[in-house]
Amino acid sequence: MKEETAKKLLVCAILLLVALVSALFIARRATDVSAHAAMSASLDDKAETVLKLSAGSALVSAAVTMFPGDMATPIAEKLADFTEYFLLILCVLYTEKYLLTLLGAAAFRVLIPAACVLFGVGMFRNPKTLHPLAAKLTAVALVLYFVIPLSLQVSDMVYRAYDASIEQTITSAQDLTQKTAPLSETGEDKGLIASVLDRIRETAGTLTDKAADTLNRFVETLAVMIMTSCVIPLLVLLFFLWALKQLTGIDLAARMRRRARRPEKAHAPDEE
Repeated sequence: MKEETAKKLLVCAILLLVALVSALFIARRATDVSAHAAMSASLDDKAETVLKLSAGSALVSAAVTMFPGDMATPIAEKLADFTEYFLLILCVLYTEKYLLTLLGAAAFRVLIPAACVLFGVGMFRNPKTLHPLAAKLTAVALVLYFVIPLSLQVSDMVYRAYDASIEQTITSAQDLTQKTAPLSETGEDKGLIASVLDRIRETAGTLTDKAADTLNRFVETLAVMIMTSCVIPLLVLLFFLWALKQLTGIDLAARMRRRARRPEKAHAPDEE
């Protein structure tokens, strides 16, 4: 009996050591910005590209409004709408960047030590409940830590395939802005506009076609950015949640849905 107790105490000592190493050393490494330098650089590069696209869409929209007639007005309005979408993508990118360190802290500073404590307590009482709970906490911690890095790696693979197309969109926007820059100096004078069009050797119809082509490029680029910055990370997260449910029985998605419904029930009017 004493030998069995000694073994349990030894296991508890090892678990305590693991908890301390996780909270003091691994957590520090997981939250160190330099440990995620490559991923942070990738997110910063995408954020810079999104800023260029947002500025480009706004400048092209303003330039297109200078075209004579109303043919290009719908194109200008659509291009102006892209700024809001790019702002949303930028918010997602910065959120992913900060989650790289925050989720590491939650995993190794909170969940792993808590799992070690539960497993140690379970050595002496109620092991059938505490040991599975400790295993589930460990699984959740690993999911939290790896979900962002893995989703970023998958996103980067897709992003690199369309990198040249995105750069071409930025170049096309800059080129159209430069070509239509003289139009902004003519105001509403149709004669001056015509002379400017002659000087730059472009007709209004040709410029409108170029604006439409630029709009198509922005649509394609926006789809790529949404896919790589929002959809792929969400799919990776859903895959991890599915794997977590299969391994541990924890359905975090269902719990989040139930919590989202509670406020609606709480504010629902009382039935008479």
